[in-house]
Amino acid sequence: MHILIAYFSRTGHTEKLAMALAKNLRGRGHEVALEKITVTQVRSKWWLTLPLLSTLPVLPLYLANRRFRHWWLQRYHQAQADIAPLQWPDVSGFERVCIGGPKWLYIAFPLARYLQQVQGLEAREVGVFATFCGPPLEVFEREMLFVPTSQRLAQRGARMLATLAVSSHFHEFFWFGEMQWLFRLISWLAFARPLASFTLDSTWGQQQLENFCVALCGPIDQVDRPTIAAQ
Repeated sequence: MHILIAYFSRTGHTEKLAMALAKNLRGRGHEVALEKITVTQVRSKWWLTLPLLSTLPVLPLYLANRRFRHWWLQRYHQAQADIAPLQWPDVSGFERVCIGGPKWLYIAFPLARYLQQVQGLEAREVGVFATFCGPPLEVFEREMLFVPTSQRLAQRGARMLATLAVSSHFHEFFWFGEMQWLFRLISWLAFARPLASFTLDSTWGQQQLENFCVALCGPIDQVDRPTIAAQ
């Protein structure tokens, strides 16, 4: 298969995941192209919080009430950021597309713009991958990212085929990495395991990567050679 991996990475953790994904897929005999999504203006971490402030008051209700979560994820305001011109602005020449970025409470702003801007997603089967600081909490981490991403892909005529999410074990807020320490505590409370056991380098993380590649392309003995050239 001819596969595109498009990703945005602010601190390098998602880029590391994208490179590992590309290596795995190439090892299976697939042809992989990489699209690094970049912003036209790099903002400070403090500026990036401003578009999210209006959504924070509803977070306790979101976590506690399933019906509200369903309603909210269809209606919340998703911030975006301008991105540089793409190497592949039309992805219709790829048999599979993988799109990834860090979780910024919901979708990272540059990735939201990419999902709106890129052409050729119609009838594509898409794998979505992500990094976040914490352990793989189903509601706060996975659902808050993958549900709105799936909704936006469906609006473009694409289908989310597989998901991959690992912990970056890193959070740059506030002044001394306080949020990182909080997620370390949550990892112990929720899973009785250290946060490092959910990173890409962990046994768990490597298995998640393998599962994603199988879901995306099938078992290794079913690999097809590339047949479609990128546009």
